[in-house]
Amino acid sequence: MLSLLRCVRVFMFLAFLSVAAAPPSAQTRKLVYGLVPNSPPTTYVDASGKPTGFFIELYSRILDDLGIEYEYRVGTFAELYPLMVAGDVDFFTTLVKTNERETQFIFAETAVSAGWGQLFVALGTELQSVLDLQHRTIGIVTDDRNGANFRTYIDSLAIPCTIVEYADFERLVKAVSSGEVYGGVQSNWFVAAEKRVQPTTVVFAPFRSYPVMSQNSPFSAELQKIVGHYSELLADPDSYYYELQAEWLGHERTETTIIPAWLIAALATLLVAAGVSVFVIRLLTDKLRVANRDLERKVIERTDLLVRSEKLAALGTLVAGIAHEFNTPLHVIMASLDTLRTSCVHDGMSSSELADLEYLIARRGQNVLDTRADSRARLRAIHARLLTLAPEDTNRLAPVFSELGVLEPDAEAVRILKSASPEMLAEALSVAVRLDTFDAASLALDRMGSIIRALRIYAHRDQKGEAVVVSLAVQIDSVLTLFSDRFNDEGIRVVADYDSLPEYRCFADQLQQVWMNIITNAIEAMGESGVLSIVGRRDGTGLCISVTDTGPGIRPEHRESIFEPFFTTKPEGAGTGLGLSTASEIVKTHRGTLEFDSSAAGATFTIRLPSAGIIEPGQIVDFKELVDA
Repeated sequence: MLSLLRCVRVFMFLAFLSVAAAPPSAQTRKLVYGLVPNSPPTTYVDASGKPTGFFIELYSRILDDLGIEYEYRVGTFAELYPLMVAGDVDFFTTLVKTNERETQFIFAETAVSAGWGQLFVALGTELQSVLDLQHRTIGIVTDDRNGANFRTYIDSLAIPCTIVEYADFERLVKAVSSGEVYGGVQSNWFVAAEKRVQPTTVVFAPFRSYPVMSQNSPFSAELQKIVGHYSELLADPDSYYYELQAEWLGHERTETTIIPAWLIAALATLLVAAGVSVFVIRLLTDKLRVANRDLERKVIERTDLLVRSEKLAALGTLVAGIAHEFNTPLHVIMASLDTLRTSCVHDGMSSSELADLEYLIARRGQNVLDTRADSRARLRAIHARLLTLAPEDTNRLAPVFSELGVLEPDAEAVRILKSASPEMLAEALSVAVRLDTFDAASLALDRMGSIIRALRIYAHRDQKGEAVVVSLAVQIDSVLTLFSDRFNDEGIRVVADYDSLPEYRCFADQLQQVWMNIITNAIEAMGESGVLSIVGRRDGTGLCISVTDTGPGIRPEHRESIFEPFFTTKPEGAGTGLGLSTASEIVKTHRGTLEFDSSAAGATFTIRLPSAGIIEPGQIVDFKELVDA
């Protein structure tokens, strides 16, 4: 009897050990895969109620390959997100990264998906530019991020159109196809795969999304297995990854650093548009010069002035249209450049070498391109730093750190460089060269963006002829941006002190012309070098803005005629004589004054505007009080 009792105890102990030693997956629940049902062709629920789409098929097969049991949780993003944060939903395939979300989710870095919002229209519809959307009806899907981004995009361009919401994408496509609405909005993946509609060149809001696992999920360790298997499929051209791309997206979307054909086409379109704009502007300029020579007769002076005003208005509309057209492809190019910058592949390197390479790249200076202009001073600074870290290898390591752009090497960087293999060192130098190239391209694109923003501000026309509230400082900044190629230490230097100017209610396009005319005259008076000073202050009577140049000044015999129409000291064909007279009339319209003071040291033009147009914090001013006073 005692022996039987001992056998029972041993059997119970062994059973307990077998349960305790069981695989963790047998003791936990299934992985919960969250999906939004209205994002074809990547994630949606078909007519039979089955979850499907490119991402659903891809990651479901990956989970099956890894032997991970899972179940779907279907809902809107607003319903799923709190469950994802709490860990009740474990896995999600496309989440945009933010600082807050990085504390709540584990983001995969090697399975990134890039895309953008895109407008689509019915087959056979012609859309020349984004300006054609004025007073059109555009459909979006309720609670879709592409629709929200389109609202922001269209508002930023001040294009009036009507937005209509639909419950799902199928209804939206039918509405566009039938002509119920002019166009619809969705991601570029959907537009490329949907054959019942056609894409347009109106694109906006580039994004990058990532597969994520909740920080509170018991499956958080499984994310690396999923991403690792994803990378294996990506590296195999015969894998089902590419079969699913061809099936769902209508093409094989290879993730390489090759510039896509549409991007090259966008660049070509940009260059053609630039050439056409130069031709048109030159043509209009020639016509204006011919008109200016015909304005000598006093009888037709005012008539010709009105004709020229109409032509300038047409030119402003043209410049505004060109700026809008340049803006869209420029944002796409900048987003694509950012993707290319972060998609460098390092083949044949071990994990430790990759970690060392990432450390060296992270140590690169913030202004590498600027410091390359003085390579000797840069090398001396690195050499002095290495004398305390590696005195015996200073002469060998300093040039390498200089080429890598590591301006302040530390002990760890020195250790990595000393132990680096020739292959790893060559790869690091190659990456440094690519990053320098990307940085140079980014600077050039930023410069293009600032010029386009200045053109859009300068070419803005108040179509209703009504007073609006504007920032005078922003208006003056936009004029200076258009002349930025003339400003440098060896040429014309700018001294600006007008940031304290308050907002002002005025005829915005008219005052913009005042700043343009006066600043243009000041720059032309100085020639290739000098100092341009612009000071804006608020005094007891209103606003005072002065523009001072260091040119030769205004001759005494010309001072009484300086504000007369058609008076100019420039050679024939080089000026119309209307700049200062037009500026003076505009300032008078605002109940202000335009005065000047001149000497051999230069000239100062002072614009005074009444306090009735100043907008105080929390105050609304009726502009009729200003013009009727």
